[in-house]
Amino acid sequence: MGLKPIDNKSVSQRVLEQIKDHIISGEWGPGTKIPGEMELVELFGVSRISVRGAIHQLVGMGILSIKRGEGTFVSEVFPKDYFNALLPVLVINKADLLEILEFREMMESESARAAAKRFELGDIDRMKKAMEDMHKAEGDCSEFADEDVNFHTAVALATHNTVIIKVNAIIHDMIKNAMHEIVTLTGFQGGLYYHKKILEAIIAKDEESAAKLMREHIRTTIDKVKEIKCEP
Repeated sequence: MGLKPIDNKSVSQRVLEQIKDHIISGEWGPGTKIPGEMELVELFGVSRISVRGAIHQLVGMGILSIKRGEGTFVSEVFPKDYFNALLPVLVINKADLLEILEFREMMESESARAAAKRFELGDIDRMKKAMEDMHKAEGDCSEFADEDVNFHTAVALATHNTVIIKVNAIIHDMIKNAMHEIVTLTGFQGGLYYHKKILEAIIAKDEESAAKLMREHIRTTIDKVKEIKCEP
């Protein structure tokens, strides 16, 4: 099965579909190391962000795992019909922005608490990388929003709770679309400020502070969005 060039429509999702096909076909079996990020960029003819987004979703669903210093591998435990059962719910109708934020406030505050309790060194590296990329993308709403989502995805992965990780993967695209709107409305500074504080709390294993800061971060965003939407 040959890899095919990707067009610009739903790029990350199309990358995910091709990786899925290679796994389901058995071409990339359990325990197989898949091509590296830059190799996939060249093979698919897409941006690094699109490849990274697809990989993050698959890691979140437990299909792929990243081994520090080694690469990305197909999970050793892989139910044959896993993709077919899960992928249809990855496309969720557009929800109200404030409803999405309210859901995130509830889920992500406790995710931050769990991350502070269970993180591994690779999780911290992933969060730091997302923050570095956010700083580099400051001024570009689209790229900044993608990296903002990557940070929150990294927090979810750091919980090492398979239910949280899979729920995060299922709603990934909905959160990503919402984040683009949020950054456009509220700017860059809120994310940069709170992510730094949240990361510090997680590294310190301060579960209460991590949860409190994440809740405050999203609640502040909710208040800003309400204020902007109510402006005449």
